[in-house]
Amino acid sequence: MYRALACLTDEHTPWVLPLAACVCWISCYVALHLEQRVRSGRSWALAWLLAASFSAGAGIWRTHFIGMLGYDPGVVVGYEAATTLLSLIVAVTASLGAFTLVRAAPPGAAWAGAIAGLILGGGIACMHFLGIAGVVLPGRFAWDTTLVILAIALGCGLSATAFAIHIRRADPRTRMIAATVLTSAIAGLHFTAMAAVRVLPDPAFATPDLGLARGALAGGIAGLMAVILAFAALALMLDHLRTMNAALSGQGIVLREKTLLLDATLDSMDQGLIMVDARGIVQVCNERALALLDLPRAMMQERPSYRAVLRHQLRNRERNRTDRSFRDWIERGGSEQAHVHERLRPNGLVLEIRTVPLRDGGFVRTFTDITQRKNAEAEIARMARHDILTGLPNRGLFRELLDKRLAGIAARGETAAVLYLDLDGFKGVNDTLGHQVGDALLCAVAERLQSAVGNDIVARLGGDEFAILLAGGQRQATDVAARLIALFEAPLPVGDLRVGVGLSVGIALAPEHGSNAECLYRRADLALYRAKAEGRGTFRVFSVDMDDEAEERRALESELRQALADGLLSLHYQPQVDGASGRLVGFEALVRWLHPSRGQIPPTVFVPLAEESGLIVALGDWVLREACREAATWAPELKVSVNLSPRQLLKPDLPETVLAILAETGLSPDRLELEVTESVIINDMSRAIGILRRLKSFGIRISMDDFGTGYASLATLHAFPFDKMKIDRSFVAQLESDPQAAVIVRAVLSLGRSLRMSVVAEGVETPAQRRFLADEACGEMQGYLFGKPAPIGDFADMLGVADRSGALAAPAVKVA
Repeated sequence: MYRALACLTDEHTPWVLPLAACVCWISCYVALHLEQRVRSGRSWALAWLLAASFSAGAGIWRTHFIGMLGYDPGVVVGYEAATTLLSLIVAVTASLGAFTLVRAAPPGAAWAGAIAGLILGGGIACMHFLGIAGVVLPGRFAWDTTLVILAIALGCGLSATAFAIHIRRADPRTRMIAATVLTSAIAGLHFTAMAAVRVLPDPAFATPDLGLARGALAGGIAGLMAVILAFAALALMLDHLRTMNAALSGQGIVLREKTLLLDATLDSMDQGLIMVDARGIVQVCNERALALLDLPRAMMQERPSYRAVLRHQLRNRERNRTDRSFRDWIERGGSEQAHVHERLRPNGLVLEIRTVPLRDGGFVRTFTDITQRKNAEAEIARMARHDILTGLPNRGLFRELLDKRLAGIAARGETAAVLYLDLDGFKGVNDTLGHQVGDALLCAVAERLQSAVGNDIVARLGGDEFAILLAGGQRQATDVAARLIALFEAPLPVGDLRVGVGLSVGIALAPEHGSNAECLYRRADLALYRAKAEGRGTFRVFSVDMDDEAEERRALESELRQALADGLLSLHYQPQVDGASGRLVGFEALVRWLHPSRGQIPPTVFVPLAEESGLIVALGDWVLREACREAATWAPELKVSVNLSPRQLLKPDLPETVLAILAETGLSPDRLELEVTESVIINDMSRAIGILRRLKSFGIRISMDDFGTGYASLATLHAFPFDKMKIDRSFVAQLESDPQAAVIVRAVLSLGRSLRMSVVAEGVETPAQRRFLADEACGEMQGYLFGKPAPIGDFADMLGVADRSGALAAPAVKVA
C-alpha cells in the first residue's frame, strides 16, 4: 500500500489522477448509456453496441495513457506505435465481449452482469500490460508480483460489481453508480499496477528509438475523447428527440382519444348541441340536434349559417303560419335564452333552449327534450288534484270547484247544492272480503255515481265518503239523492262477486245554507250524520236544528273532557255468579256519568261521543285503573271484568299499560278479565291477536263479549283461544218466547264445552231464564236477576265473609 501511495505522489504529476478519473468516468457513463440503448431494443442496435464498446475501450485506453503521460520514472519515455494501437484494440474487443454478454442475458440477471464484468476486467488488465509492453525507455521494468495480482483482482472485482449494478436497473441514478464503480476498477487496476513496476536503467539502451512522442500520444487521447463526446452528444440528442417524439406521439394519441371521446360524448348527449362562430356559421352539430330539429345531415356537412338552420325550421312549420311568436323569434336569429313551446316540432315535442355566449362572439346553444318532464309534471299536477284509486276529483279540487261555483252564484244569483255521500255497510265489506274487494267496490261506486249525475261534479273525499256538486235548488238535489239511493238498493257487481252496500246522503244548499265552502261542507256533513242516525239508506236536507244538535254534541264533549279531568265519573258494578250454585264470582265494571246539571247521562250517549272525539283511550285507562284499585280490596277469589274499547285494543303499548296498572294497584293478573267485542278483532286481526296474546301471557283472562252478533265468530275463536265467551243478552231475552233462541244458546254452550271455554250468559232477568241456563250447565250468569249495576258500596255484604280459617270468602247471591 505504501508503494502505491509513493507511486502516485512521487512518480506521477498532481493533475494526472483527477484528469484520468474524470475522463474515465465520462467514458464509462457514455458507454453504459449507449449499451442501455442496445438492451432497450431500439433501432440500430448493432451500431449502438459498437459505439458503446468503442467508448468503453477507448475510455480504458485513455485512462491508462493519461496516467502514463503523467508518469515520470526518471528516464526518457517513448511508445511503440503498433503495440500501443494493439492495446486499444484489446480494450475495445474486451468491452464488445462484455456488452454482448449483457445484451444476451435475461433482464435483471446480476450473475450475467458479474461475468461480463470479469471479462471486461480481464480486458482492462490485458490492455494495461500490453500498453506497458509498448513503452520504450533506456532500461527495463521490474515487477512486484503481489501488487500485480492485487491490481488484476481489484480491476476484475470492481468491474464485475459495476456490471452487476448496471444490469439490474435502467435509470440514470443506477447508471451513475455503475459508472463510478467501473471508473474505480479501471483507475484502481492502472495505478496499483503502476505501483508494481520499477524502471531499471540499462546503459545498453542509452539512445533507444522512442517511437511515438508524448505529444502525439496526447493528441490521440484528445481525439478519442472527442469521438466519445460526439457519441455522448449524439446519444443525448437522440434521447431528446425520442422524448420529444414520444411526447408528441402521446399528445397525438391523447388528442385523438379526446377527439373521439368528445365526438362520442356529443353524439350520446341527451341534449342537442349547436356551436356557432362569430360569423354565424355552424361549426358543431351533434346527432341529437339533428334528430330534435329535423335537420338533414347533408345540410350540416356544408357548414351552413345558423340563420339557414332557423329558416329550415320555419319552412317545416309553414302549416302553423299563425304562430307569430315563433316566426318572430326565428327572424331575430333565435337569440333569446328561452324555452320553445310544443309547436316547435310537428310531433309535439317540447324543447327547452339555452344559449351560452363565447368570447369570440359566437355561442353554444343546447336543445333539451322536456316533453316527458312536462307530461310528468302535468300528471303529478293531475294526481295532486284527483283521487288515485277512482280518478275522481279529490277534496282539494272539489273545494276549488265549489269556490268557483259559489263565486258565480254570488255574481249571477244562481243556486247549487252539495251532497255528502257515505256508504252504509262498507266497513263490513272490508272486514269480511278484504281491502282489495273494498277498493274495487269503491271504483264501481264512483263509476255508478258519475254515470248517474252526468256533467255534475263527483268527488271522493276519502274512505267511503263522496261529494257531489249539483246545479239547481232543493228539488233537484232531493231528486238526485233519491235516485242515487235507489241505485244502491241492488248489489253491485265487483269481479265475480255481487256486493251489497247502501247509501246515506246529506244535502246543503247554496246560498240558502251558506255562501262559503267550509260552511256548506259542515252543514252537508251534519245532514249526513242525521241521515245515518235515523236509519241509514236515506237522505236529509240540512236544517237549523242540526246546527243546534251539533253544538250540543260539542258542548257535551267539552263537558265530558272536563269531567274526566276533574274525576267526576264513577264506576258501577254488576254481579256475576256461578251458574250452578249462584255463588258470587266477581263483578263487571261499568262507567257512569252524573252531570251536575244534566243529571245521569246514559253510557249509550257519552261512550260513542268519547269514541268519536278520541277521549275513549283516556276514559278506558281510567276505568281500568279504578276497577283494579277497587277489586284489590275484595276477597281474593272475586274477579273484575273490564271492557276494552277498539282504540284501546289497537294501542301497541296496551299490555305495558295494563301491567303497570296491575303493579300500581296490587291486583293479581288472574283476577282481571278483559272483555273485547269480536268486531274490534276483525278490524285488524293480526295486530289485535298479537296484543291479546301478550296480555294473556301475563296471566290476564280474555273474554269475547256479545258472542254471536259479529261477522265470523267461529273464525275468531279459531284464531285466538279465549278464556271465556259471553252470550249476548238478545238471545237470553228470547229464551221463553223464541225456540230458535233456545237452540242458539244450547249450541253456544255446547261449543264452549267442546273448546273448554267458560260461557257467561248476560241479561238474565227471570227465574225461568236462570233455570234454563242452569239445566244447560251454563258456567256463569249476569243480569238484573242477581243485581243491577250499582256503586260497589251497595254490594258491601256480598264482597266477602270470613270462613273458619279466618280468610274471606264470597257468599252466594240470594235471588228472590
